[in-house]
Amino acid sequence: MKKIVIPIIALLCVAPVLLIFCTPAKHPDEKKWGDMLTATNIYMQQHLWNSQTHNFVRRADRPSTPGSDAWGITIELDACAYMIEDSMKTELHDYFISSSSLYERTSGNLGARILARQGDRIYIGGDDDMQWCAALAHCYLVTKDSEYLTAATSVFKALVDLGFWQDGASNGWSWNSADPRPNGVSTAYGALAAARLYQATMDSSYKKWAARSLDALETPQVGFFPRDMMVGASAAITVFEVSKDNAFKERALELEDSAVAGGLALLKYEGTGERNPTDIGDLADGLYNFYRVTHNEKYKSLADSFINFFVGDRKIEDIIKHGFYSRYDLKGVPILIGSYLGVPCSVAFLPEVAEMQKLFAIAAKAEKKL
Repeated sequence: MKKIVIPIIALLCVAPVLLIFCTPAKHPDEKKWGDMLTATNIYMQQHLWNSQTHNFVRRADRPSTPGSDAWGITIELDACAYMIEDSMKTELHDYFISSSSLYERTSGNLGARILARQGDRIYIGGDDDMQWCAALAHCYLVTKDSEYLTAATSVFKALVDLGFWQDGASNGWSWNSADPRPNGVSTAYGALAAARLYQATMDSSYKKWAARSLDALETPQVGFFPRDMMVGASAAITVFEVSKDNAFKERALELEDSAVAGGLALLKYEGTGERNPTDIGDLADGLYNFYRVTHNEKYKSLADSFINFFVGDRKIEDIIKHGFYSRYDLKGVPILIGSYLGVPCSVAFLPEVAEMQKLFAIAAKAEKKL
C-alpha cells in the first residue's frame, strides 16, 4: 500500500517527529486519534522545539532555553517508541543522543542522570530515572538497538548500587537522592522498568525485582496515586504476558481496579491529586496495555474515556495553537492560574504535551485489529 507523508510535518525543523508515515486510517476513531497526534506534533515543533540544541524545551513560553526537562524527555522517548510500534517514522536515536547529552551520568556515558550538583553532592531523581529506564527498555523492545538496552540496564544498576532501594517499614525505590523515602511513582516505575527489562532480556533477576517492587507497593508509599497504581498494574501484566505466571495477573487486576476507581473519582469530585494528562491521562496507557494482552474491549473503552477528558470537543486547530496544560477542572477546562512544578499553569508544559502525544499514538494503534 502506498505510504502517505503528512506535508506540514515535513516542512518543519528536524525533530523526533520530523516525518510521519502511516497508512490511511480505516476506522473513524483511528483517524480521530491520528489527526490529534499530528496536531500535537505540530504544536510541539512550533512551540517547544529548540532547533539549536535539538531538544524540546521545558515550557512553551521559553522556546530558546538550552535545557529541557528530565521527566518530559522520558515521556517523549516513550512516545517515540509507541509511534514506531505503529509504523511511524521518528528521529528517535538522534533525540536519545541529544537529550541524554544534557546531563552528566554516574558512570561516564552510562548510569543514572545527575540532575544537579551542590558542591560534592549530586542530585538524582529516583522517580525520573526509573521512568527513564522503563522508556529506554521500551525503545530497545521496538528497535532492537542494543544501545538503548545498555543504557537501560546501566540506569537500573546505578540506582541499585547507589542505594535507592529501601528496606524497612516502607519498602521500595527512593523518591530522590535528597529524600530516600520510598515513593509511589518511583516504586511503580521501578516495577515497570524491571518488567520491561525482563521482557527484553528474559533475565529472571529482573522478574524478581518486578515482584519485589510490586510487593513494596503494599507498604506505605509517599504519594501513591491512581497513576502509580496503573503503572504497577502495567508492570504486573507485562510480567504475566512473558512468564504466564498467574500471580502477576492477579496483582495486575487488583492494582488496575484501584487505579480506575481512583481516577474516575478524581474526574467526578474534588480530591487529592492532579487532573492533568500525566496523572489522569496516563491511566489510559496501562489500560491499553491490558487491552493488548487480554483483548477485553472494556479496557480500551475506559482508556478512551480518560483521554477524551482532555479532548472534549476541541478542534484540531485549537490543539495546534494551544497544546495541553497542567491542571484541569471537573469539566475538562484548563485552569490557567497558579503554577505546577514551577511552571505557570497558563503555559504548556512539556511532560503534559508529550503525554498526550504518546496517548494519541497508543489510541490510534489500539483501533487497529489486534
